[in-house]
Amino acid sequence: MDAHGVAGALPRLKGLRTGAVLAAVVAVLATSLLALEPARAQAAQTGFHEVRDFGSNPGNLKMFAYVPEKARTGAPVVVLFHHCGGAARDLDVNTGWRKYADAYGFTIVFPEQKDENVGSGGIVPHKCFSAWNEADRTHDGRGEARSVIEMVDYMKANYAVDANRVYATGYSGGGAATNVMLAAYPEVFKAGAVFFGMAYGCADNEDDYFDTGSLAPCPGRFNTLDAEEWGDKIRSAYPGYTGPRPRVQIWHGGSDPLINQNSLEKQRDGWTDTLGLSQTPSATSRPALGVTKQVYGSGQVETYLINSMGHEPPIDPGTGIDKCGTLGQGHDSLCGPYYAAKFFGLGG
Repeated sequence: MDAHGVAGALPRLKGLRTGAVLAAVVAVLATSLLALEPARAQAAQTGFHEVRDFGSNPGNLKMFAYVPEKARTGAPVVVLFHHCGGAARDLDVNTGWRKYADAYGFTIVFPEQKDENVGSGGIVPHKCFSAWNEADRTHDGRGEARSVIEMVDYMKANYAVDANRVYATGYSGGGAATNVMLAAYPEVFKAGAVFFGMAYGCADNEDDYFDTGSLAPCPGRFNTLDAEEWGDKIRSAYPGYTGPRPRVQIWHGGSDPLINQNSLEKQRDGWTDTLGLSQTPSATSRPALGVTKQVYGSGQVETYLINSMGHEPPIDPGTGIDKCGTLGQGHDSLCGPYYAAKFFGLGG
């Protein structure tokens, strides 16, 4: 081929090369978009569903979420912890939380424990959240608490929820986990509601956590720590933190056979001390027969003691806005989630 032939062929070769490159780019983009589709579908999902890839998950937990159809940009988030041996599915239905998610438009995040993460738990089944292990209950630990924060971060990134309105609540062992999150991540959670749970730092190992004798550190009757010492335990979850602390609502049954009602007092002592409040209530009322509500400070801490309630969620089945829960799935007295949601500032 002569020089003119070579020169004439170059534009054709360049054109072919350009076309090949464009085709390759289109193919790569198409593949990338297809790869993104599952993530987009997962992120856009409403209703109750599992979220499988929410972060590095150092605590090896499962994540579920409930996103109501009316959830909006800037919706609040409530992190809801199950009890020992429990699960995420139907927890919000039986306790009443889903009713208020639907009514008020907030989303719910459900951490779920895996069977392999803990031992037998003594008198209870598997699947308790670890409120005794330093790695799982501190701000700088790389364990379960960090996994929960990754769940919250996932909701912020994929559902545009309100980062300034994140709350925590839970039952029994989930109540203990609620105290963990409020203590370890006070900069994330605005408030929490603890239902028949245990004080932060009441046990430093699994055996003590599940010990139910009269001298047991968590539910025992004769623990001698004062309010400042309980407050020190909370402060130890995030050493050096000086920012705002979450408001806390504490519920307990006066007839609880598993966790003595003194657990309410230990939690109250720790949180009032941490918030710089007196342990003497500023107001006392009786919202229902056999129920005593006490307010501390200007409402930073509230306690509800239900005399006849055992180790079970407070519910009040019915159709009114202040009625909730599934009949037979708790103590028929007050709808705990209704009062907790009001405490959080959700709804009307």
